[in-house]
Amino acid sequence: MRLKKAFTMVELLIVIVILAILASYSIPRFKRDTRSEAINHILSMIRYTQNLALHDTKHSIDDTKWQRSFWRFQIYNCAGGSGIYYMIGTDKNLNRGIGRAETAIDPANSKFTFWDRRKACPKSSDDALMQQVSPNIFLTQKYGINSVTFNCRVRTNRVYNSRAKYIGFDNFGRPIHSWSTTRPNYWGHIVGQCRIRFNFIDNSIDPFTIIVEPESGYAYLEENNKL
Repeated sequence: MRLKKAFTMVELLIVIVILAILASYSIPRFKRDTRSEAINHILSMIRYTQNLALHDTKHSIDDTKWQRSFWRFQIYNCAGGSGIYYMIGTDKNLNRGIGRAETAIDPANSKFTFWDRRKACPKSSDDALMQQVSPNIFLTQKYGINSVTFNCRVRTNRVYNSRAKYIGFDNFGRPIHSWSTTRPNYWGHIVGQCRIRFNFIDNSIDPFTIIVEPESGYAYLEENNKL
């Protein structure tokens, strides 16, 4: 008669310890991947914004408000403190607002990079409002990013901080952080590095800073200028 072999208590404890060790390695790995995904996506979108500006021919210096139409990457707060999101857009009609038709299409899914800031951030991709909106723009829901600060110096010698959460590019690809609403000028062009810092809800995930260089508009991760 063949005896049925069973696990002893010691063997069971060994298995539990091994599983716990593997879990301890997988959690930090997940956090690193989330951070890397956020970095790669945001860098791509800032460079995409610059590319749109470089290929844009609609600017008319005959209009005193023409610089409002520069393409920009901008951070907004959803209503009710439900998260933050970004939009990539151009104020085509120069009315100081950016509507859905004035926003860029996300190359990853062919959806608008637009959201109405009077509305709360969607809780799921099944939201009916999400049919034409890219889920990638919701930085809190997708990556756990809860705050962004901009520090950029422009020709007016003024430093713009977290209250002005955007960066734009002119038709030569040069970065801008402020532009006149009354007459054409280039005072808003960045003359020093623009530092954009992203912070996570989870304090165990390191924040990261993207740097945009003046004149060239080259954007890269502070800790690795190859990214």
